Amino acid sequence: MLRGTAVSPGIARGVAFVITCGNRAPAPRRRIQASELEGERLRFDGALDRAEAELVTLQRDVLERIGPTQADIFGAQALVVRDPGLRDGVLRAMGEKLVNVEAALSDFIDAQTRDLEAVRDGYIRERAADVRDVGRRILSALIEQRGTGCLEIPPDAVVVTEELLPSVTARLEVSRARGFVTERGSRFSHSSILARSLGTPAVAAVPEASRKIRTGDQVIVDGLAGIVFVNPERSVEREYDRLQAELGGQKERLRHLVDLPSTTADGTAIPLLANVNKLADTEAALLYRAEGVGLYRTEFQFTIRDRFPAEDEQYEFLARSAERLHPRRLVLRLLDLGGDKTLPYFPLPASRNPSLAQRGIGLLLEHVDVLRAQLRAFLRVSADHPISILLPVVRGLEDVRRARDVVRQVQRELSEAGRRFDAEAPLGAMIELPSAALMARSLLREVDFLSLGTNDLVQYVLAADREDGGVAPSYHPLHPAVLQLIRSVAEAASSAGRELTICGEMAGDPTLTALLLGLGLRQFSVAPGELLEVKDAIRRVRLDAAEELARRALELGTVAEIVALLGATGR
Repeated sequence: MLRGTAVSPGIARGVAFVITCGNRAPAPRRRIQASELEGERLRFDGALDRAEAELVTLQRDVLERIGPTQADIFGAQALVVRDPGLRDGVLRAMGEKLVNVEAALSDFIDAQTRDLEAVRDGYIRERAADVRDVGRRILSALIEQRGTGCLEIPPDAVVVTEELLPSVTARLEVSRARGFVTERGSRFSHSSILARSLGTPAVAAVPEASRKIRTGDQVIVDGLAGIVFVNPERSVEREYDRLQAELGGQKERLRHLVDLPSTTADGTAIPLLANVNKLADTEAALLYRAEGVGLYRTEFQFTIRDRFPAEDEQYEFLARSAERLHPRRLVLRLLDLGGDKTLPYFPLPASRNPSLAQRGIGLLLEHVDVLRAQLRAFLRVSADHPISILLPVVRGLEDVRRARDVVRQVQRELSEAGRRFDAEAPLGAMIELPSAALMARSLLREVDFLSLGTNDLVQYVLAADREDGGVAPSYHPLHPAVLQLIRSVAEAASSAGRELTICGEMAGDPTLTALLLGLGLRQFSVAPGELLEVKDAIRRVRLDAAEELARRALELGTVAEIVALLGATGR
């Protein structure tokens, strides 16, 4: 039995499929025979050559498009590729462990980065990120040698890996997986959010899971207790047979809600929208009768490529989703990069604290060509379908005003080119930073709507990185400071008569629905797999009771007291 953190509820039983991941693709982790070592060595040398050539090309391209500082990042990484210590270390690990070269490389890079991160000298610690990036680039080259751009997950598989990067899940048929087990991550990491959106049970932060579990092992993933059983006894299997049957019955009991309205017990309509990433997600949103898309994350179409998608590619990708959902509105969020979200072809300057480095709309405004291309695609979609444009990680009025200037420039360009678009397409701001929350009233004088992103808001209010399992206990959405900010933003939107949608993970937790309604939220956007549970919670709530619950919660001073209050009231 292995212990971790429960990040997506449910029970999954299946056959372990252990993978290791590069920048852009995953590969199976497997045992090899001694007779295969020479072939694996030749593959590794070929991947080193390819990775070095890619980095030299990137260095030249980035020098021309962005500047010498970012280009030097790739020059330094090219030197790391040719470090004899890297090659010798990987070949030694492969021979000692008799694993494929992808697995040996992954193990070596993990060990190297751990050693570097443990050094006191800040400059040396920062080199860990370069080593990790180089390792993923070589790994991607190895994977692409085999032509496995998209890795097919076997039937009945439980995916086991170090971590599921957004760029990797784009090339992995994750919807086929019965469950996920990862070595890294927390409840609010991106891979955990993905698992919940799919309704797939998952356990994260399982130490050395990809080494302790082998492909072919029988696995039970308990996404409720945070436990993984490997080749369990029959008595354990029988107990989980019973539990799975009970959980399946609960989901079936909610099916009748699909065609019922999202209204409170006292008749107040609460629009229920969907968070989506790609066309397949829009199909799920339609299946559960979402009233629109409250958050369309556009990063997916960037992560599945090894270069920036052209304007036409972006337009075609988004237009298909808009056509399927028409006449429902889509809120299209601009590319949100920075922090833990990166692209291998878009270098970001080294930072001692990536979570506090430039990101979101601020980063796009520094790379206006990327912003303009995406805005052109958005506005072209608006010619035939109702869309709104959402600015990510807004810091204050300066970001909104500068972004509006770019929107106006793009509109003029489209007009001059004879392109149709909706000149009145609403522009909104994400409230994810404390500065934006505190400036909500001012922002509402210059934007058409707000979206409340609680994942990052909690992180920045509490100074607790949601991707860092080590500070997970400090990251709590029910902290009184978080609730106070949510209430203040809701009051600002209500006073201004503007739309406010909550689209973070708090929105998808049915145990928090009554509290959020009481705090003044009147529109929710959640993962498609969470729509029915949230609708069920909405239909059980009376607004007067919800407002009394929120009033009592706001009077409390600790997370523990608020949790106890919600437990005592059955919410």
